[in-house]
Amino acid sequence: MSRELYLQQWCQYRQVSLTHLSDQSGLELTCLESVRNGSMDPSLSLLEAIAKELAIPTSWLHHDPHVIQRLWNDADEDEPELPEPHGMDPIFERMIQVRLEHPELFVLLTNLVHHGDPKLIRAAQVNLQSLSKQIRATTLPWGSRPPGHFEPPSD
Repeated sequence: MSRELYLQQWCQYRQVSLTHLSDQSGLELTCLESVRNGSMDPSLSLLEAIAKELAIPTSWLHHDPHVIQRLWNDADEDEPELPEPHGMDPIFERMIQVRLEHPELFVLLTNLVHHGDPKLIRAAQVNLQSLSKQIRATTLPWGSRPPGHFEPPSD
């Protein structure tokens, strides 16, 4: 079973045409077009060559760039950027770190996703999004708050 590839979206995100990608990578344009259209199941070496030219981990080709941005950045950022991949996928590294720091949360979320029904998963997603917004609201540095906001007590 092959997973959907987001080659066109990554090319648009990186502002690169398939022709340019072909020229820079040495891959045949017809091959890239077949991958983009889903009429060809690419080999791992082909995916690695495409990802290398786009400067992304190979696994990211299976996700829309905007999903990767949401995983890496705060949802409210004006100009979110992607992390620079050096070696392992930086998002995967972050997930491993969270698993080590908060194993009980990781187990609960994994169990919910693995065994939960769609309604429970959606409820968890909505609650986590709400908590995420609350965290961002409370971590705004005091100096950057607009006038009129409650100021912390001075000791």
